[in-house]
Amino acid sequence: MATEIAAGRAAELHRIVELACARIGLDASGAELIKYTVNAVYRLPREQVVVRVASDRSGVSRGQRVVTVARWLQTRGAPIATLLDGDQPLSVDGYTVTFWRELLRRTDWSAADLATPLHHLHALELDSDDRTALPLWDPFSTARERLAHADTSALARADIRWLTEQWDEAEQGYRDVRARLRTGIIHGDPHTGNLLNRPDGAIVLCDLDESGIGPLAYDLVPQAVGATRFHRQHFYREFVQAYGSDVRDDSAWPTLSRIRELIMVTSVLPDLQHRPTVAVQHAHRLATLKAGRHGEPWDLYT
Repeated sequence: MATEIAAGRAAELHRIVELACARIGLDASGAELIKYTVNAVYRLPREQVVVRVASDRSGVSRGQRVVTVARWLQTRGAPIATLLDGDQPLSVDGYTVTFWRELLRRTDWSAADLATPLHHLHALELDSDDRTALPLWDPFSTARERLAHADTSALARADIRWLTEQWDEAEQGYRDVRARLRTGIIHGDPHTGNLLNRPDGAIVLCDLDESGIGPLAYDLVPQAVGATRFHRQHFYREFVQAYGSDVRDDSAWPTLSRIRELIMVTSVLPDLQHRPTVAVQHAHRLATLKAGRHGEPWDLYT
C-alpha cells in the first residue's frame, strides 16, 4: 500500500513526475506511487522505469551524491539498481528527480538475500582517487539540514531543539569511536525493503541516498535495531549467521544504534505535514526516544 498523501501534495508530486518525464522523453501515463518515506517513488508502467522525487532542501546535493555513487558502483559491477543513462539528477521546480530501471520487487526476502549484496559492497577496494571522489557517510549534516527547515506545524519547536541536541551528542560520540572502525563502501540503509531482483535473478540494493565511504559496521546496525523495534529477532539471528558478524558485540554499537534510531525519526521530516499516517508513527517513535524506551516496538512507515 502506497503512503497516504494529502490530495494537494499528491497532485503536485504527480505534476513534477510528468514534467521530469517530458524533459527526457518518457511517458508518464499511469504513473503509480510505490512509496513515500524519504523520497516519493513512482513507477512508470509504460517505460519500466522508476522515478525518485526528493522535495527537501538537501535534495539537489543528495541527488548528485546518489548519481556519483551509483555510477561508480556500476563500473565496479556492484549489486545495485541501475541508473538510467543521461544527465542526472534533474531539478524540476525545486524538486530533485532521478530515474532508474524498474526491477522486480518482492516481500519474501531471506536474511542471506540481504547479507550477500552487502558482502559484495563491503569487499570493494578503494584507492586514493576513489576516496577523494566518493562522498563520505554523513548523517549528521543531513539531519541538521532537515531540522533547520522542519515545518513547525508538524513538529514542535521543543522537539526540534531536542532532536538537534541529540544529534550533536551522537556526532560527538561517533567522533570518539570513528578511528577504530574499519571503513569502506557502505549502503547506509540496508534492509529488505531496499532489495530488488534483476531479470537474471541477481539480488541488488536500491535507495543509495546514504551510500558512500563509511564504517562497515553501520550497515549491520539496521537489522540489529530492527530485531527489537520491529519484532525481527529471528530474522536477525539468521542475518548474523549469513553475514558472519553480530554488530551488537562491537564496542561502537551503542553509538551506532543511537544514530540509526535518530535517522529513523529525522529522515521523514520533509513533507511530514502532508503525510498523516507517517506523522502518527513519527510521533510514536519520537515519544519513545524522548522517554528512553529503547525496547518499545515501532511500526513501519506506510
